[in-house]
Formats: sequence, structure tokens, C-alpha cells
Amino acid sequence: MSAAHARAEEDKPGATPARTSVRIAGRSMPAVVAAAVYSIAWAVMSSGLIFLNNYLLRDHGFGYPMMLCSMGVTSSWVISFALVKTGRVTLKHEALITRRWYTRHIVPIGFLGALSLGFGNYAYLYLSVSFIQMLKAAVPAVTMCVMYTAGLEQLHHKTLTGVVIVTLGTMIATYGEVKFSMIGLLLMMLSELSEALRMAFYQYLLGNLKFDMIEGLYVMGPASLVFLWLGIAVFELDDFIHNDGAYIMLEAPLYFLCAALMGFCVNYLSLAVVSAMGGVGFKVMGQAKNAAVILGAMVIFGNPVTIIQGIGYLTSIIGFYVYQKGKIEVQALEAVTHSHGRV
Repeated sequence: MSAAHARAEEDKPGATPARTSVRIAGRSMPAVVAAAVYSIAWAVMSSGLIFLNNYLLRDHGFGYPMMLCSMGVTSSWVISFALVKTGRVTLKHEALITRRWYTRHIVPIGFLGALSLGFGNYAYLYLSVSFIQMLKAAVPAVTMCVMYTAGLEQLHHKTLTGVVIVTLGTMIATYGEVKFSMIGLLLMMLSELSEALRMAFYQYLLGNLKFDMIEGLYVMGPASLVFLWLGIAVFELDDFIHNDGAYIMLEAPLYFLCAALMGFCVNYLSLAVVSAMGGVGFKVMGQAKNAAVILGAMVIFGNPVTIIQGIGYLTSIIGFYVYQKGKIEVQALEAVTHSHGRV
């Protein structure tokens, strides 16, 4: 799972943390230390999961992307379910979660989250790890377009400029890709569009409602899993049975177990980073992590990165900086307007 719930939390008003200390393993520590611990752990775990999934999908021959990403979602929900039912975690919004409310508010978000995960994982069958990380730089552009179309976000000259620069950089990087696949590109674009729609639905349906880290996994998990399992049943299960997919898993059971547990860790840590650093900090960390993954993929998998791609990716990073600066200015203006409105 690609930390979908965290990306929704990071774009909410007031996402910037105000705490000076954070509790980790029952102990309070300075927020700066907590942010550093969570950020490093998330970056390492997220990068490791990307490399492991790519290995399982392409080198190990487990060509079932939805089944693979469902393992992380399943482990996240099972662990969060156990923590809730044993009383280790208390649901702050339990009274709100009725069957009708869940169907209207969470199921659409879960459906779009499943689409984002499914399309995104299928892209790894067609595109290099490095190129996929470059394409992820276009997420702000897609998100802003969807948010503006839905009337959930106002245009700002800096955010618009940033989106234009990011789009240009993505086009340059695409032009420079050696192992280009139109199918892979379409899958990645569908993944990013689904994620942008999911974030728009999250903001429209849930507003400023915030879930705690484990509570978010507990509430969101089942909705995504149902649609992932439906997709598996339609597109992957028959081939999995006829081609002894279970035997492929039994050849390296520890790898698949690690993929499932790492999926939970990435989901939990991404929410922790947002809580400790705020949405902007999480996005900056995400870009730094993507750059590290690009370099790592060049070494580990031999993914070629051309000079044109490098220029395109650098252009996208500049656009990302301009976009984020514009977002900060918009949020600051909204905060001032809101405070004046209360006076």
C-alpha cells in the first residue's frame, strides 16, 4: 500500500504539527527527534518495499500485482484490528462509524484507493523503477487539477506555475525514457488520477475529520481490501491457480511475509511522519526518497537513466518546490482569513 491515507491527511487544513513532543513506544521525546526517527524509518522501509515488490513481480516471476499489494493492506488491517480488539488502541470515532456512514463516506474512498494501488503496481510490470519514481513527481499536478475541477481548491499563481513546470519536467523525463511503454505510462497515469480523486473524495466526504494512525488503518483497510479482492478474483485468480502461483510463493515464503509486514510498516510510518512533521515535510521527504530510489534502482536493477531524464526529473523537482511554496502561501492566507472571520 502506497500510504494513501497519509496523503489525504497531509493536505488537510491545519496539517502542520504544533506539538513539541511525540510519544514513541510509550516514551515522550522531542518532536524534532521523533520526526527524524520516523522519517528515516519510513524512507528506508518504503524504499525497501519498492525494491522487494519489483523483484517479486519481475525477477521472481510473481506477476500478480493486485495480489501482492493486497498483502500489505491485509497485514495493516489485521494488525490494527488486533490492536483495537485487544484494547491497545481506542477508536476515537467509533460512535460515528455506522454501516450507513461507512458505506457513504469510506467505501468510495476505499474503491479509489484500491484502483490507485492496483494500477500503480501493474505499472511495475512495464516500466523501470527509476522511471516510475520520476512519474510520481506529477502527482501534485494531477491532484491540483482534480481539486480545482471539484471546487475544493482555488488557483494560485505559484501553485499553477509549479504544476506547469512539473508537467513539463514529466514530459521531458518521458521523452528520455529508454524502455518506454505506453501501457505502463497509462497505468501510472490512471494510478495518479485515482489517487487524486481519492484525495478529493476524502476532503469532500470527511472534511477535517482526522483518524489516529492505527484507527485510520483499521477504518480504511476493509473498504480497499474488498475491491482489491474483487479485482484479484476477476483479473488474477484464474491465472494464479493454473500457473501454480502458490508454488511461486512457497519458493520464497519469507520474501512475501516481509512484503506483507513491510506494507504495514510503511502505512504506519507514513501516518507517523505526517503527524510528526506535517504534510509539507512528508512531501519533501517523499521527493528525497524518490531520488534515492532512482539512484538505488540504477545500481541494483541496472535501470538506465539518460541525461534527458535527469533534466526532466530536476525540472519536476523545481516545479514541486514552486508548487509547495504556493500551497503554503494559500494555507497561510486561508488561516488569516479564517481568524479575521471569527473576530
